[in-house]
Amino acid sequence: MRLDLALALRLLGWSGARGALTRRTLSHRLHLWLGAIRDAYVTLLPMTIVGALALGLAELPPLVALLRHLELPASDLVRAAKLFFNATFGIMGLLGAMAIAARTTRLLQQEDGVNRHSIVTVSAVAAVAFLVCVLPLEGPDFQVLGYASVFQSIVIGVLVAESMHALAYHAEAWSERNLLEAGASLGYALQMVVYALLLFIVVGLLRVSVAGMLAQLATGFQGLAHVWAQQGQLSAWWLNPVFVLVNQLLWTAGINGGQWLLHLAGQGSELLATGAQWHAPHQASLMFLNTYAHLGGAGATWGLIVCTLLRARDPALRRLAWYSVLPALLNVNELLLFGLPLILSRTLFLPFVLAPLAACLVAELAVYLQCLPLEGAALTWSTPALLSGYLSSGGWQGVAVQAAGVGLSALVYAPFVRRFEQRRAARLAAHFREALGTLQGVTQTAVQPRVLARADAVGAVARSLHADFEADLGGPRVYLAYQPQHDRDGRLVGAEALLRWTHAVHGPISPAVIIKIAEESSLILEIGRWTLNQAARDMRAWRDLGHRGFHVGVNMSPLQLEDPAWSRQVGLVLQAHGLAAHDLELEVTEGQALASTAQTDRSLAELNAQGLLLSMDDFGMGSTSLLYMHRFKLHTIKLDGSLTREVCRNVVDRDIISCVCRLGHSQGVEVVAEYVETPEQRQALLALGCDRFQGWLFSPALPADEFLAYLVRQRSAM
Repeated sequence: MRLDLALALRLLGWSGARGALTRRTLSHRLHLWLGAIRDAYVTLLPMTIVGALALGLAELPPLVALLRHLELPASDLVRAAKLFFNATFGIMGLLGAMAIAARTTRLLQQEDGVNRHSIVTVSAVAAVAFLVCVLPLEGPDFQVLGYASVFQSIVIGVLVAESMHALAYHAEAWSERNLLEAGASLGYALQMVVYALLLFIVVGLLRVSVAGMLAQLATGFQGLAHVWAQQGQLSAWWLNPVFVLVNQLLWTAGINGGQWLLHLAGQGSELLATGAQWHAPHQASLMFLNTYAHLGGAGATWGLIVCTLLRARDPALRRLAWYSVLPALLNVNELLLFGLPLILSRTLFLPFVLAPLAACLVAELAVYLQCLPLEGAALTWSTPALLSGYLSSGGWQGVAVQAAGVGLSALVYAPFVRRFEQRRAARLAAHFREALGTLQGVTQTAVQPRVLARADAVGAVARSLHADFEADLGGPRVYLAYQPQHDRDGRLVGAEALLRWTHAVHGPISPAVIIKIAEESSLILEIGRWTLNQAARDMRAWRDLGHRGFHVGVNMSPLQLEDPAWSRQVGLVLQAHGLAAHDLELEVTEGQALASTAQTDRSLAELNAQGLLLSMDDFGMGSTSLLYMHRFKLHTIKLDGSLTREVCRNVVDRDIISCVCRLGHSQGVEVVAEYVETPEQRQALLALGCDRFQGWLFSPALPADEFLAYLVRQRSAM
């Protein structure tokens, strides 16, 4: 057995070292599978809702009665609705296996950074493997393609993805040879043939063994049911809660408990009532359970929705609850089953089991006290709650009992929802910090890849930050901070306007990350316009208070120079706030390389013509720094912090700074040293020829009101 386990772990790309999985921990792999399962079924939710909606509307008694009253062909509507149901809900197991295999493969490829095989091929193999697993040998039975086989879809989807990924990983050399000899598409296809055959054999063997086990289990259950029925020791009062418990335990493992109960009823189980029976003496009633226990779907999820809307503080959880309202009207809760998720959840396991059990007991108590008559016609599982209560009882008694069940289930969920929210917040915060660290690293690389298009957690965080910042821009969470610049004699001669953003949940976010994300969309243009206007507004306020003799530097992305309207917008802002051109200094950043285009040169020329001061940030580290001086007239160059930080210890840095200062002075350009933090550092930079100094030695970046106080102190010290 140990040999087989070791072989299986090696097949999945793991290797053992003192009992630990050195490549990926098992916990990480389980989280990857769970995420893939959740994402796959959430993406299939539109078809789930369409199918349930079609069936629910078609078999809704008031609608059917209305059609008959209008003498319209209700049977045609029902047939059309069932066609929609079978084409969507009825093949959800098959689609689930394909979607899970595709999503799992995608996540595995993202982790490895290599696409060794086609996701489409993996999905196709998963579809065939699923059919091999579930289709009966004696003839076609298309019901097994739907939610009856959710558990099989999960197992097959993960198994196919992991197996094909592992096989491709260990057959890499053979694959590369194939690609050279036959071309990419054919090479991959030939490779997949062998893998697919192996998988189909494995799935066939699994089917035979699992089918035998299930048959023995079903036989044993039927025998036990017969003994119980003969002894007459069980009544519906026992059996309804028992089957609620069985249903919920099966669902927590991803097995569709409702379909399993339907299968038992179809096999003639003596413990389950069939047809339109609401309450039999020694049988559980599936119609009773659907109407009074599974309020909103397995798990009495109407209670979870109500509890989340009333108690949850997490906006994302509240949005998920609102999104779940419409499906819950039809007793469809896949958005919660796979979106939260409820399946395979340790935190919500107990309320998921106990809430429908409590609702069932409340309804049974009402029946026992003769407060709930059950005389209505047969109802489908998709009949909306409250309406189903009214139709089943022939009055408002059923509505009241269902409302009590929803309220009780909400109370059951309440403490667990708070705990789930806390754990989710901690988990999301950890993921956010990890992704933010990756984004921060991206901003420091010479070649910066695009992040908004990434399909992993980093891309998701980037897109979330993009949306949140865009919503906050113009509000109090986004503001400018001003870091003073002093000349060789210590006088305040300027300040750099720096973007600051305090996220509502995650706190301060690095400006470099925001600029990197914004430069991949038109958001960078909005930031440029807002920053320019805000800096000009603050400068006007300081001028009105009598503070002069300094200018404010505003960062400008090279992408803004590609905008034909940018130079005109700058002129309009100066005019609107009554500022002179030399009151502002535009700093070109190297977040994006400065393009050598006619529009860029035209924009720079127009800005020069207006008399604006132009500065280049991070001079000395970009590959095109010297070309910038050749292309347009600069007023200032700012030394990169990687040079100034080590000036007291690094001889090479001192030589570079000395050369840059001599070059700048020969061209009439001032040199600004950033990240000046100690007197010794300033003294060394002063000796090398720097003209202005900016850093924590003088002051950190200050919000506008604190910078005003700084101005007052500087004027008093003169």
